[in-house]
Amino acid sequence: MLEFPASKPPSQAARLIEVWNRVSRQHMSAGSGCGCGFGGLILQAADFELDIVEFVIDAARNGGHADLLLLIDAVSKRGPDRYSIKALLDALNASDIRISEENRSFALTQLAKTLNAIDKSHSKGRFACD
Repeated sequence: MLEFPASKPPSQAARLIEVWNRVSRQHMSAGSGCGCGFGGLILQAADFELDIVEFVIDAARNGGHADLLLLIDAVSKRGPDRYSIKALLDALNASDIRISEENRSFALTQLAKTLNAIDKSHSKGRFACD
């Protein structure tokens, strides 16, 4: 009889990676009609990637998490005014990354607030087209 090891439940970072993978590709219309139609301004959640990371940076700065600021730049900065949420979440999900659990938890909590709010606001039947 084959036995499989019990699977570990996904970490908070892994769950947020799934949320970001889903919502970053969704699109919405800032004009009239559906984002799939003609006219209007089309946006994706990924267009707000810099803003989302800057929320975490500001919260870390205001909360005295200087080491977290260094980590964010080291793992997710992609040039001036560009950050990768996926790279940040991958680093926060890695077991070998040098970060205190307090900073990891703080960053994940900040990202969860924003990403879960986007996910909820743009769920099926709301603003986004799938």
